[in-house]
Amino acid sequence: MPPEKPRRLGRGLDALFGSAEMAPKSALKPENESALKDISISQIVSNPFQPRKDFKAAELSELQESLRSSGLLQPITVRPAPSGSGYELIAGERRLRAATNIGWDTIPAVVKNLDDQEILTLALVENLQRADLNPIEEAEGYNQLIEQFGHTQQTVAAMVGKDRSTISNVLRLLQLPVSVRKLLEAGQLTAGQARPLLGLEDQGQVDALARDIISRSLSAREVERQVRSAGSSGALPGHGRSRKSDTRSADVKSLEQRLRKHFQTDVAITVKPQGRGSINVSFYSAEDFERIVEVMGFRS
Repeated sequence: MPPEKPRRLGRGLDALFGSAEMAPKSALKPENESALKDISISQIVSNPFQPRKDFKAAELSELQESLRSSGLLQPITVRPAPSGSGYELIAGERRLRAATNIGWDTIPAVVKNLDDQEILTLALVENLQRADLNPIEEAEGYNQLIEQFGHTQQTVAAMVGKDRSTISNVLRLLQLPVSVRKLLEAGQLTAGQARPLLGLEDQGQVDALARDIISRSLSAREVERQVRSAGSSGALPGHGRSRKSDTRSADVKSLEQRLRKHFQTDVAITVKPQGRGSINVSFYSAEDFERIVEVMGFRS
């Protein structure tokens, strides 16, 4: 059976904003407001609802070079600051940071009047579309919509164009120990690898298996088998016994880990003689398939 036709992220934003005719006044541009203006960078403060916390120096450096050579291709988005002075960033923090780093005094910006709930949702959708969030940042963004703004998992799913079950699975990652959440934030574990660890109650076993996943490049299915075995025997299998060594080159193993981080799922590279081989990218639901296809750059 062919996979379900992918949905675009954010398709459910109408659930938050309504149609153009029914949009709340705060979501519409006032008639006397310029669509685009140059704003002094010193007047702009960061988005307090920015779900993305990790901005890599290498990515900022590349963007800075792009700004120097080609200028800003897409303006940032801001709103008037609630304090009444200056502006608050809605979207485009990397662009703002890069412009600041290369010494720009002003930056092109679109000004919109949005409330706190709306800017959190827009920031989430923008980062999800660009696959910029690690699993913990994504989970914390959803959790903020639920805890701070009183939404249910179903309404959050409608806002970001995902299934409720997907939102629930992402939120469950916040139940993992801090040590494992940090590995997810650093990209050393994928959500698929970490999720089975929720089946273990012993903190020592969770930490041990998390280290095992990284050192042995275990797939999500292999982690699930380890967790099931620990549940029945009380001990993780394979500990204290010799393990099959991975004879692949360091470059291949490094690339496999980078692909896992990029796609946030299991990726296995098999290398055969004469330069042949395969790259296997796993998905575990129709929603997961849609997400991976979008990360690959395909759109419905």
